Amino acid sequence: MALSIPAVMSDVTAAWLTAALTEGGALTSASIVSESKETIGVGVGILGELARVTLEYDRAEAGAPKTVVVKLPTQDPGGRGVAQLLGFYEKEARIYHELAPQLAAPRNYYSARDVAADRYVIVMEDVGSVRQGNQVEGASAADAELLVREMAAMHARWWERAELAALDWLPTLNAPQMLMGQGATMVALDPFLEKFGPDLTERQRGIAVSLAPRVMSMMQSLAEGPRTFLHGDLRLDNIFFGSTDGSRPLTLIDWQISGRGRGPFDIAYFLSQSIDVDARRAHEHEWLKGYHGAVSRKDTGYSWEECWADYRAATLLCAVYPIIAGGSVDLGNERGVELVRQMARRSLTAITDLDADELLSSYAEQAPLLPG
Repeated sequence: MALSIPAVMSDVTAAWLTAALTEGGALTSASIVSESKETIGVGVGILGELARVTLEYDRAEAGAPKTVVVKLPTQDPGGRGVAQLLGFYEKEARIYHELAPQLAAPRNYYSARDVAADRYVIVMEDVGSVRQGNQVEGASAADAELLVREMAAMHARWWERAELAALDWLPTLNAPQMLMGQGATMVALDPFLEKFGPDLTERQRGIAVSLAPRVMSMMQSLAEGPRTFLHGDLRLDNIFFGSTDGSRPLTLIDWQISGRGRGPFDIAYFLSQSIDVDARRAHEHEWLKGYHGAVSRKDTGYSWEECWADYRAATLLCAVYPIIAGGSVDLGNERGVELVRQMARRSLTAITDLDADELLSSYAEQAPLLPG
């Protein structure tokens, strides 16, 4: 009999966890006799409900985890509807189930999905003991350099691989569910400007207004080959520097927005929104040169000029992240507000530093793609 998928966190019982960890291979003889949950990620992982679960066993077993993290869909109807429409839950469950060992992801102990019933669950390694980035504070130059180097290696491994093309459930940036990001940007624009516009220059506010109706055109351009595996949400809060067993220098969480596209998209998102403006200005050219050197060994036809052009275009496009987040952020959530403020300031400053807004005229305005 197939193991049921929990609907809510209270369904994640000791008996259920025993069955899940046994099926996933983490347990062979021990049983979990009690568990205690601690909610984590409040105000950060708005599309998922996460709990750190401490486990007690009836006997000792080598390798049995003392804690795990369980991820379920959010109970918020609005957020859940958006994530379901865009396929986020199914995608992340499949990534953990099928690809986690090939990525810098936490170990997958158990994952399951039932699309028809809208049920999804991931039981993953708890990486809470590893140093996590803080996006409000911003990355140090050393951490940013490490991140770019490691992402270059990951992108190079997946660059134009036949195995990547076979992952037809992993959307390209021009897939319908990705293109719906333009509609979300346009809806969020006015409330974003109302809340955060006073912190921006007139030029920066104009960039946000001009960008919104061009998002689909930009995504269609960055979806063209050469393609690699994109994390899609490569921001500092989703990055842990190290791993629980010391086997890798980075661990990345939140794979819901992952897709296939041009590699500089990930790099542009991180450098434009997760690091202090002065540090980015001082090092971004050097770091991009290193990134290009790594991926061009895999694709000798991918020129430095093309890489830099992709980086500028992606920096411009990635302003959609603070716009969308800022449109819906609860002003009572102090960290959330400060996070959006920093993302917007860094993002739009990067765009003006790179004169990336001069690219806007090369992208056509389009009507947003609507569900259905």
